[in-house]
Amino acid sequence: MHGQVAPDERPLENGLQAGYTEASFEGAMTSTWRTILLIVPALCAAWQLEGAAAGPVSPSSLVERYCVACHNSNTKAGNLTLDPATALQPGKQPEVWEKVVRRLRARSMPPGGVPRPDEATYSHLVAQLESLLDQAAAKNPNPGRTDAFRRLNRSEYQNAIRDLLELELEATGLLPADDSSHGFDHVTVANLSPTLMERYLNAAQKISRLAVGLPGRSPGGETFQLPADLTQEEHVESLPLGTRGGLAVRYSFPADAEYEIQVRLQRDRNEHVEGLRQAHDLEISIDGVRVGLFTVRPPASPDHSQVDQHLKVRIPVKAGPHTVIAAFPKKASPLLETERQPYAAHFNMDRHPRINPAVFSLTINGPYAVQAPGDTPSRKRIFVCRPASLEEEETCAQRILTTLLRRAWRRPVNEADLRRPFEFFRQGRKSGGFEAGIEMGLRAILVSPEFLFRIERDPPGLKAGEAYRLSDVELASRLSFFLWSSIPDEELLEAASRGLLSQPGALDKQALRLLADARSQALTRNFAGQWLHLRNLASVTPDMRLFPDFDDNLRQAFRKETELFFESIVREDRPVTDLLSARYTYLNERLAKHYGIANVYGSRFRRVELPAGSMRGGLLRHGSILTVTSYATRTSPVIRGSWILANLLGLPPPPPPPGVPALKENTSSLKPLPLRERLAQHRANAACASCHRLMDPIGFALENYDAVGRWRDQEGGRAVDASGSFVDGAPVEGVAGLEKAILARPELFLVAFTEKLLTYALGRGLEYYDAPAVRQVLAEARQQQYRFSSFVRGIIHSTPFQMRRAP
Repeated sequence: MHGQVAPDERPLENGLQAGYTEASFEGAMTSTWRTILLIVPALCAAWQLEGAAAGPVSPSSLVERYCVACHNSNTKAGNLTLDPATALQPGKQPEVWEKVVRRLRARSMPPGGVPRPDEATYSHLVAQLESLLDQAAAKNPNPGRTDAFRRLNRSEYQNAIRDLLELELEATGLLPADDSSHGFDHVTVANLSPTLMERYLNAAQKISRLAVGLPGRSPGGETFQLPADLTQEEHVESLPLGTRGGLAVRYSFPADAEYEIQVRLQRDRNEHVEGLRQAHDLEISIDGVRVGLFTVRPPASPDHSQVDQHLKVRIPVKAGPHTVIAAFPKKASPLLETERQPYAAHFNMDRHPRINPAVFSLTINGPYAVQAPGDTPSRKRIFVCRPASLEEEETCAQRILTTLLRRAWRRPVNEADLRRPFEFFRQGRKSGGFEAGIEMGLRAILVSPEFLFRIERDPPGLKAGEAYRLSDVELASRLSFFLWSSIPDEELLEAASRGLLSQPGALDKQALRLLADARSQALTRNFAGQWLHLRNLASVTPDMRLFPDFDDNLRQAFRKETELFFESIVREDRPVTDLLSARYTYLNERLAKHYGIANVYGSRFRRVELPAGSMRGGLLRHGSILTVTSYATRTSPVIRGSWILANLLGLPPPPPPPGVPALKENTSSLKPLPLRERLAQHRANAACASCHRLMDPIGFALENYDAVGRWRDQEGGRAVDASGSFVDGAPVEGVAGLEKAILARPELFLVAFTEKLLTYALGRGLEYYDAPAVRQVLAEARQQQYRFSSFVRGIIHSTPFQMRRAP
C-alpha cells in the first residue's frame, strides 16, 4: 500500500531541543566534564612557548610537574588521582585519556585566560597519546557487544518486505514509530511488547494476503490525505505537466477487480470549499491514463456539502502496483492585485487564502467483483513453482517456503527450520486450497523471531569478554542493513553462505555494489535524515504572523534540497568535507525564490552551481538545518551552537540541569533587548557560563539567517552581528568564517562524521574503546582524500563491525 512515510513527529528528540531552553543549557556540567576541565588545564598550563622550543615534553613529565600536586591520592582534585607512570601507558585508563584527547583535539582546553600551548605542542601531544592508546587497543581488541536480538525497526521492516516479496507498502499505518537513542531509531529496538507483537501479527496477515493475492472477506479502503498547509496553485513535482496541485499515490491493488476512487477537496473552517470562485476541472488517472474528468462548480447556496460528492469513479483495475493521480488541469494563473509581492503560500483563509480549489484526500475502496488474484510482481516472486497435481503440492510448497525462509531469515535453512511454516501451510490448505496454504506459511514466516529480529549468536566455548569474529552470514546481514536498511539480496547471501566474504577484496566488492544500487538511498533517508535532523522538519511550524510565506511546499523543498545534496556526495563519491565547503546545491523555483536566487523556474529540482560569495552552498547554509535549529518565532544561537557541537564537531554539551528558567522573551515594545545581550546576561552566571561560552559564539555566526533560513542584514532595525568564536577561542565572522574555522582543522568534523556513521552501521552507541577504530577508519580515508566510499570501506573492515565481544 502507499502513503508517504511520516517522518518522526516528535519534535527534535535527537538530543537537540527536547527539554532544552536557552537558559537550561547553561548550568550543565557533569562530573566527567568537571574531571576533564581539571585534568587538561593542569596538563596544558605547563606548555609555554619556551618549553615547546626546547622540544616535546613527555606526558609523564607534564603529569609529574603540573598535575600530581592536585591530582594525587591525598587531594584527589576533581575526584581524580593520576600516577605519573601511567602517562606513558594511557591504555591502562583509556576511558579518561580518550576524553582528554577529544578536548585537546578541539583545542578547547585549557580555557581562555590561562597559558596555552602552541599548535605544534598540541599536535604532538595528541598524536603521542593517540598512538599509545591505539597500541594498547591493538594488543587487546575490544569490539564491543551489540544486542543478541535487535528487532527490525519500522523502516527496516518496510524495506525487508519490499525486497523479500517485491511488495511496496508504507509501514507507518501498520507499525508505531521507534524511539531514538544515540541519534538513531534502530539502536534501542530489542523489546517486543504484547501490544507491538499484536501490531506485527496484524501486519503479517495484511501483507501475506496482499502478496499472495487473497482479498479480504469484505472490501476495504485506504485514504491518503494531503497536509492542510500545502499550497496547490502551481505544478507539483512528479505529477503530469500541465496540471496544478493534487497528489500521486503508488498503490498495490490486491486483485483483478473493480475499485472506487474518490477525491475530496480542501475546506475552510466554515466547511466551504476554498478557492472555488468559478468552474474547475479535476482529472483522475491511473498510470498516466485518464479514467475520470469532472467539473467542480460553485454552489448556488452557501451549502458546500455536495460540491465534491460526484468526484468518484468505479473502474476495473489489474492487480499489482499502479500510480493513481488526482490533479487539476492548469488554467492561466490569476494574480492577486497588491502593492507588495504576493505570497507564494496560499492555504490560510484569513492571511493568504487559496486562489483555486485544492485536493484534500484521495480514497481507494475495494476490491469489488473480484475476477482473479492477478499476475503481480509479488506472486511472481513467491510462486517459484506451480503444482500440476495434488500429489505435487507439498513438494512445490516446500520449495516455495524454503526459498522464502532463506531470504527472510538471512541464512541457509534446513528441514527443522521448515517444519513450523509447513504446518501452517497444511492448515491453510485444508480450508482454502494450495494458495491459501502458502499464504498461511508466509504469515508464519513474517511473525517468526528469525525475521523480526536480527540475531547474532555467540559461538559455544567462549570465555567471558572474549572477542570473536562474526561469520560471513552475520557479516552479510550487517552490511546490507548498514547500506540498504534491508535484508541481503541473493548475490550477497549466496557469497556469504559459501564463505566468500572472507576472501581478499570480496567484502569491498559487495559494499561498492550495494552503494551503487538505488536501495542505498536508505543512507540518505535514514542516516542523513536522523544525523541532520531532517525528520524533524515535519513537526516544524514557524509562527505564521512572522513568517506568513512558510508552507508545506517550502518544508518539503528544504528537506529535498539537503537529501539531494547528501545523495550527490554518496553517488559521486565526493570528499565528505564537501558537505561543508560545496558551492552548489539543489533548487526548484519555490526554494530559489525563498533564497533570493534568480532564473530557477518550475517545480523540478535541479543542481545549481553557485557563484563566489553566494550565501548558499554547504550544510550550514541549508534552510532545513537553519529551520530545525530555530524556534517558531526567532533564531536560537544556543540550539544552533549545540547542534553544530553535537553533530558536526563531536563535542555535545552536557545535558541541561533541572530548574533552570527559560530565557525571557521581549514583551515590551519600548526598548526590546537584543538576543545577544539577553544571552550575555545568562553567561554572566558562573554556573551557566561554562557551556554557553562554547555554544553561543558558534550559534551567533549563523545569525545572518533568520528562523526559516532567509538571509538578513538587519533585525529589528539593527545591523545583524554575526561575530562569534570557535571552540578554540579563535574569532569567526559569519557562516563563511565558521566554515573556514572547521575546515582549517577538519579532523574534528571528520571524526564526528565517522562516529555518527559507525554508530549507524553498528546499531549501538559508541564507547571509549571504539575510538581506536574511529582513528583507523579516518587514517585510511585520508589516503583517499576522505571520499565517502573510503569511510564505508574503513567501517566494514573495522574491529567493531567485523567482531563481537562475548558477554
